[in-house]
Amino acid sequence: MLFSNNVNLRPGELFAIDAIQQQLLLAILGFGVATLASGLAPSLSMAQSQQQQQEK
Repeated sequence: MLFSNNVNLRPGELFAIDAIQQQLLLAILGFGVATLASGLAPSLSMAQSQQQQQEK
């Protein structure tokens, strides 16, 4: 948990904070994967075109 445990929260509030953090983490991970994929796609297509040129 990012928040300190000494804050007096009811279990429901604690769960809500956990859920928000989980959503944030998933969003950050998703963004990272999407960025990685968009970075890889051009280099993959370049490698494919080079391979096709060599086969000729």
